[in-house]
Amino acid sequence: MREPGYAAGAHTEDWESLLAACDYHQVSPIVFHRLQDRGDHLVPARVLEQLRARFYRVSAYNHRLAVLLVQLVAQFEQHQIPCLALKGPAVALGAYGDLSLRQYEDIDLLVRVEDVSQAVQVLFNDGLIPAIGHAERHQDVKLFHEITLLAPDKSYSVDLHWQLAPPYAHVFGPDPSAVWRKAVKLQLPTGDVQVLSREDMFLALCQHGTRHRWWQLKWLFDVAEILRNGAGLDWTRIEDVMKTYPMAHPPASLAALLARELLEVRAPSEVNKILEPGKRTRAVARAIRDEFLLRGQTNRSSHDTLLGLEQRPLVRVKYMANEALQYRVREVLFTITEKDLEFVQLPGKLRLLYYFIRPLRLMVQHGWTAARRIWSMAR
Repeated sequence: MREPGYAAGAHTEDWESLLAACDYHQVSPIVFHRLQDRGDHLVPARVLEQLRARFYRVSAYNHRLAVLLVQLVAQFEQHQIPCLALKGPAVALGAYGDLSLRQYEDIDLLVRVEDVSQAVQVLFNDGLIPAIGHAERHQDVKLFHEITLLAPDKSYSVDLHWQLAPPYAHVFGPDPSAVWRKAVKLQLPTGDVQVLSREDMFLALCQHGTRHRWWQLKWLFDVAEILRNGAGLDWTRIEDVMKTYPMAHPPASLAALLARELLEVRAPSEVNKILEPGKRTRAVARAIRDEFLLRGQTNRSSHDTLLGLEQRPLVRVKYMANEALQYRVREVLFTITEKDLEFVQLPGKLRLLYYFIRPLRLMVQHGWTAARRIWSMAR
């Protein structure tokens, strides 16, 4: 757009790619907000119109979810279930100052572990049903950190959290029990809700984006907006939290580094000092940046990201063990696939032997990769 001789309407494929990227990364509202104020006519009118349509659609849906959020919180209060609103409207207002500027597709609530069963029952009574694979999650609060429930008409979903992250990622963020003490009230158009303090919101967003390897730029935009208004945060408290929970520092410094390199966000010098990235963090940031520049998205691997940030060998091994527990071992080892049938062909009467052949095939085909990862952990 800054090249000499550039004209609106040129490079049609580039503009189509921009629109597709906005949809994938869920950043159409903020991109439209930034582009509509440009007075240089370099953005084709048709592109602005498409972004405008997306903006209005997202805005209407966001306000509907904000209304539903207030209603759900009121129901929980009637049953004496304390809850905090996560992400969604809380981040839209806390980071952007406007419900319309951040796209979100569900309602996220945090409850205390001891209130999980009752909270789920309230949602069941409201007609919500568990998403596929989530029916029994609330019965094992140590293995899982959330349950997703769908509205009867499937028009929205509710993510009910009792932790901020899965067990393997707890160490990379603030203590969930501590965030309740610093919770603040947020005023929405139809009522008030309790939310994380801006400091805890910042750390939780960094934890969330990092464990998802920042595959949606929306999460990085959230952090960028908070950093742009960094004067409103108590950075001394953030620094204290990271001293108490040292592994909360790498995700925060990673987020700040990516925001600076990809979104050109300039944080105050004292903030840069607090969030100074280490060697491992810089390496992970470089890999993520290259993925964005080469493919427009990351590989989504929480394994690559969190293991790359972790510096303590014993904790890295523990992380690997915890991650392995998340997989359905029975399905991985004992579900016969086409690759097993291609590995060796047996007559139908000997099909049972595939259940012994599959573990052997996996060991032969993936054993070297596993050995290399174990070696990398020990280094």
